[in-house]
This record gives sequence, C-alpha cells and structure tokens, in this order.
Amino acid sequence: MTAVLKIKGDRYYAVLNYKEGTEYKQKWISLGLPVKNNKRKAEGMLDEIKREYADGYETPAGDMMFTAYIKQWLIKKKPCVELSTWEGYQIYAERHIIPYFEPLRLSLRDLKPKHIQEYYQYKYTSGRLDNKPGGLSIPSIKKHSIVIKEVLDDAVLAELIVRNPANGIKMPAKNISTREKTFLTADKANLLLKAFEGHPLQALVYVTLYYGLRRSEVLGLRWSAIDFDRNTLSINHTVVKNRTIVKKDTVKSQTSFHTYLLIDDVKDVLLQEYRKKKENAQKFSSAYKNTDYVFTWEDGTLFRPDYITRGFQRVLKHNGLPMMRFHDLRHSTASILYDKGWDIKDIQSWLRHSSIDVTSDIYTHITEDRKSRMATELNSTFKI
Repeated sequence: MTAVLKIKGDRYYAVLNYKEGTEYKQKWISLGLPVKNNKRKAEGMLDEIKREYADGYETPAGDMMFTAYIKQWLIKKKPCVELSTWEGYQIYAERHIIPYFEPLRLSLRDLKPKHIQEYYQYKYTSGRLDNKPGGLSIPSIKKHSIVIKEVLDDAVLAELIVRNPANGIKMPAKNISTREKTFLTADKANLLLKAFEGHPLQALVYVTLYYGLRRSEVLGLRWSAIDFDRNTLSINHTVVKNRTIVKKDTVKSQTSFHTYLLIDDVKDVLLQEYRKKKENAQKFSSAYKNTDYVFTWEDGTLFRPDYITRGFQRVLKHNGLPMMRFHDLRHSTASILYDKGWDIKDIQSWLRHSSIDVTSDIYTHITEDRKSRMATELNSTFKI
C-alpha cells in the first residue's frame, strides 16, 4: 500500500493505492484542508493515515476499523474547534473509547447499535480508570456519546456507512447506586466556609457560593469585570483546562454572559482581596505576576483549574466534611435560594441557565430541613 498527497479543487487529499485480492484499487480521502498554508499539516495527517493503514485497519470502504476512523476523525477535527474542546474529544477517545473497542476489532460496517449500547453500560457500571469501584456518571457518558455520534456522522458523510448506528441509543437507566449531587443548606455551607478559614481558596469558595459560579467562571473573574463604584460584577471570561489551560473571553452559552449587582458582603471580601493584591505586588516586587485575575497565589500566579478541584476536596477530607465536587457548590446555591423562597424562574436567572427545564430538573432539590418544616406545618391540619 502506498499513500501520497494530491490536490483537487484547492483541497488536500490522501490518495491510497492498495491491492485487494488480485485487483489494484485507489481510494481518495479528503483531509478537509485548503491548500494555502496547510502543506505541513497535510503531510502530518498523511503520515498518520499511513500508520493506521499499515496496521491493517483499512481495506475497502466500510471495512475500515472503527478505532482507526476515530483517530483519523480527531486529526480532521482539530482545526475546526477550540483547543479545549478538541482536547476533551481526544481524552474521551484515547483514554476510553479506543481502548474499549480496539480489542473488538469492529469495522465501521460491523459496528451495530448493540455494541454502542454495551459500551455505555460498561462505562456506567465499571468504566472508571482510577481503580476506584463503580462507573462513570451519565453526564460523562453523554460526552463520550457526542464523540461517537460525530465520528459516525462523519463516516456517513464520507459514504463509508449508510446510517449512524449510534443514533437513538439511550443512556443507561439511573439506579440507586448512582452518585447523587450534593446540596448544602445555608448552615452547612457556613460550616464549609469555616473549614476554609485562612486557606488560599477561602474567598474563591465564598464568591462561588453567593453567585453559583462554575469553576471556569470564578477562575476567569477579573478585576476589570468588577466595578466597585457602580456595584457590578460581570461574567465574561473563563479559564478552562483539559490538557492545556485556555483563557478565553467566552462562557458556556450566551445566557452565561451576565452582570450581577455586587452584593455588599461579596464587595467587602473582594476589596480585601484587592488590598492583598497591592500588598503582595510590593512584597514580591519584580517577581510578582501582575495579571488582571482576582483569584491567584500570593505571587500573582493564577490558580490552576485542577488545583481548585484537588485543593477543595483536600480541605473537606482534612476537616471530616462529606466529600463533594466543586460544582456541587453551584447546586447548593440553587438549593439555598429555593429554601429562601425564590421561585424557579428567579433561580434560572441567577444561575444563568438557558432553559428553565435545566433548573427544574436539576436544582429543585428540597432539603431535609425543608421537608421537616413542611411535615411540621402540615401536622394537625386534618381531624378525625
């Protein structure tokens, strides 16, 4: 088998010449790249395709191995999406999907809906890679399904298969062993804040609880987005990480852009942080990293996203508090607002959900304290 680069209609193609039985055949594969300024990238993609085909993955259309096509799709997809998005795809594919399907040696043509259903079920029951018992959450498996569906949609467009076998596959049914979200009451949230007293993450956790911010949003909070005179705080920048830390002036969705009124308690904490920033700038002098970010180490270095996760859980463990994810602070904000009597529409607005269904389905949690009050109020209502 030989493979060479060809140009057709101002686009790069990989042209394969191979023997099938006694016949010699040729196959053109679009690399999805315009000719201008893309020769080096096209050559890299050609080398990758050569390696995949040399491994015996490619024969006639439709008989290409599913895992080989995933690798090819990753190469094509990289210039089409943001780096953080592509790295997420790469992690799901290389750490989970490919290792599962590679031993099965299923071609695109042989891949059936049952194989994908079995993969989802396996990941749900025992698909963790950290040697801990149990499987992945439904939201995690849905991210895997996005990759699988897009790969197979691409194969349909390339006329390698007639239909996408991943369409219509349901997620595994939730059962009682599924890890539930954690919802703190206001009292429990204050106990958690007390555990963070003097910790570098104290102010960050405090602001997160008040506004229900995502990790990427609170990390991306900048002084330029806070107006102490007009008492406003804007969410307009995020810091995310899969393999690379990416800082960007985008948020999860259009509704995630928002300007809040600056709550007095939060204003006091942020002013304290601003004074610390000035003091630390003098203390570290030329070694100080003078960025616009609010939550940093003493020398001005921005917290890493993975430090937020690990540092948060270390404090919980050290203080004997129930383990929870950092994102559960956002759930807790919603639950506390609900306990305070806010209606679902107001909570949706505060948390900046694009759909009220998201708020209703995920965050209308009634705490045990609220259930107890409801039972007490209902008691003696009826007589017999």
